[in-house]
Amino acid sequence: MIAIRPLIVSVIKKILLVFFIYTLCRVLFYAFNHSSFYDLTVSHFSSLIFYGLRFDAFSICATNSLFILLAILPFKFQLNRIYQKGLFFFFFITNGIAIASNFVYFAYFPYTQKRTTYDVTHLVFGGQTEITKLLPHFFAESWYSVIIYILTLFVLVKGYSKIQKKSAVKQIPFGTKQLVITTILFLLSSGFTVLGIRGGLQKIPIVLMDAALYTSQKFTPIVINTPFSFIKSAELNQLEPIHFFDETVSKKISSQIIPADTGKFNNLNVCVIVLESFSKEFTKSGNRISYTPFLDSLMSVSTNFTNAFANGKTSINGIPSIVSSLPTFMDDPYLNSSYANNKIETLASLLKKKGYETSFFHGATNGSMNFDSYAKSAGFDKYYGRTEFNNETEYDGQWGIWDEPFLLAMNNELTKMKQPFFTTVFTLSSHNPYKVPQKYAGKFPKGTLEIHESIGYTDYSLRQFFNEAKKANWYNNTLFVITADHTAVSDDVFYNNSVGQHAIPLILFKPNQTPELNKKIMQQINIMPTILDLLNYDEPYYAFGNSYYNVTTNPAVFYTGPNYHLLNDSMYYVFNNFIVTELFNYKRDSSLTKNLKGNYIKEENETLDYLIAYIQNYNNDILNNKTYYTKQN
Repeated sequence: MIAIRPLIVSVIKKILLVFFIYTLCRVLFYAFNHSSFYDLTVSHFSSLIFYGLRFDAFSICATNSLFILLAILPFKFQLNRIYQKGLFFFFFITNGIAIASNFVYFAYFPYTQKRTTYDVTHLVFGGQTEITKLLPHFFAESWYSVIIYILTLFVLVKGYSKIQKKSAVKQIPFGTKQLVITTILFLLSSGFTVLGIRGGLQKIPIVLMDAALYTSQKFTPIVINTPFSFIKSAELNQLEPIHFFDETVSKKISSQIIPADTGKFNNLNVCVIVLESFSKEFTKSGNRISYTPFLDSLMSVSTNFTNAFANGKTSINGIPSIVSSLPTFMDDPYLNSSYANNKIETLASLLKKKGYETSFFHGATNGSMNFDSYAKSAGFDKYYGRTEFNNETEYDGQWGIWDEPFLLAMNNELTKMKQPFFTTVFTLSSHNPYKVPQKYAGKFPKGTLEIHESIGYTDYSLRQFFNEAKKANWYNNTLFVITADHTAVSDDVFYNNSVGQHAIPLILFKPNQTPELNKKIMQQINIMPTILDLLNYDEPYYAFGNSYYNVTTNPAVFYTGPNYHLLNDSMYYVFNNFIVTELFNYKRDSSLTKNLKGNYIKEENETLDYLIAYIQNYNNDILNNKTYYTKQN
């Protein structure tokens, strides 16, 4: 029999070493992303490090539970060198992967503004991106992170070896007293491990939203860690039914049924152009340096919405919001969720009823983000991707076909289509790694961020598309809608916060129209109802957004688990567990420094009722597969 106390002491020291490294990761994460947390004080950061230990305890105990069990078994094989080497490699590999996930997040955070969640598996293992080609770029871009990670692994190995050498593992004679003591210590060790996984003695195990107990939504990425976010989000793959209001009441507060228009149907062609990572700040509407001269010129002759917001921070959530008026208010992207096969109504499916030919264009490798599958389920007649483009000389080596040749090819395809038609194109060249064709090296301003040059290239490509489209017989009878899938990284105080990180351009353009500058609140899910309103669509349908022509415009809503966010014309609300936790006047306080929670009780309660009804309808209708119009609605 082996004395269990030295085994437990050795394990405790090794686990404390991992705690130290997790804390180091938290400090490094803040250092790498300091600009996103410019207003974080030293005392607040110190508290986040302390409270973060609770979330670290979950991740460390969860990933090391088997190691802990194997390392404290009080049997003779603990003296076996091969067994001890096996324990070391198990400890090293398990923690090496967990620590690596934290390091990857240092560079990934600016793009998502949240900790990595389980949905990343759809990208890595689902064949939705050419991850093997992207990884070398990320490693090259964040080479310093790789070096620090290697040094951290060195500390892990050396620390483990030093602890192991000082471990006084010894045999003891078997006896009743020793057996009782060993059993008690073993159960206590196991119990503390389980306690760490639960996150404490509270009734419900620790969850993502518990981070809100210690800090505001803005700083929750610091207090939690990536393994915690990943593991916990893997558990959140099902929506929960909500019954706060009677269904008739919730539908009255927030109805998703859009009534038929009474006017004569207007069969315009419709072309929706979704620009990859085009933040509002890159255009003239952002009141900063513009990198989009052509888009700016188009804004001057269009209906330009200067207060438009994305309903999410990823492409896979942006496209359904735009084309289907279907936001994603859950941790899994809707397209990869359990509800992906639900019946939904889309611009493609609704306009097909009116004789429209429909098409979806995306220059990426077919299968990227599952958009080819989505296009089919959404009712598009044709999908046109890298395979259909069929010219690898225009392949960018990472994502797909360069924007300029792809948009020009799209123009040729539209000319072949029967009118009226509905088409959607999603560009890609302004995606990381932000390359431009060699022939355009030095043509576009490099700006202050790596993305700026590729923004200029995509804007130039858009100009070439319109120059060619003007020659086509369909051009003058076409409504163009131009927006973004989501925003990009920023070095600006406002465009780095939660409001600015969702501010996108949105314009409606039809040749020879009267220009309009519109400051009304808009969001991606309003695009479908607005288009159908402009066409005088004469049948009722289901949508989570509403037309900007409505007298009452719904507020913009987006979700970054576990928080819901709501924006109206001037106020920004953050809700956690359907409780208002933060309230800012983002028009007057663009840096979101003054929390006004409690100052507008009536407005807060009315807004909370709206949000609860809205999310209740969302959850229950998706769970019951009722996200489409029937006479029973």
